[in-house]
Amino acid sequence: MRVLVDGVLDRTIVLFGADTDPGPELTWARGVTLLAADDAGSAPPDDGPVAVVGWSNAGLAALDFAARNAEVVDRVALIATPIPGDDRPAPGVPAKTLLIFGDKDPLTGSRHGTWWQRALPDARLEMQPGGGHDLLVPAWKRVLSHCAPRCRR
Repeated sequence: MRVLVDGVLDRTIVLFGADTDPGPELTWARGVTLLAADDAGSAPPDDGPVAVVGWSNAGLAALDFAARNAEVVDRVALIATPIPGDDRPAPGVPAKTLLIFGDKDPLTGSRHGTWWQRALPDARLEMQPGGGHDLLVPAWKRVLSHCAPRCRR
């Protein structure tokens, strides 16, 4: 894992599917540490609670990471993540999960969001009106409010 933002609070967010901070000013204001995940096999940080964010296909790796590290991962956000293939079941993730999908997304859309909402035990689906597949940057403020509640610099 690579550090994108070195935070001042005891809260870490691991980002799958992007190599840069989607909203530097927003992330800084939250005071969290933001890590870019190299792969799902990485070990979680050992300094407090961890949230996991996965965008697009990388959402599947984010879920695998969250399932393997359920003792420290308490929140997950999936953004425009496709349904897994027939040979792959949905990982069992007990964490509170936010699902963000665009209603104009030709790749995932509401059908995929609804599927994830049914597959994950504590999931909330939010559809972005007029949103396409590239929702990571536009939804970053909402993702941070879910993944780092009550965190402020």
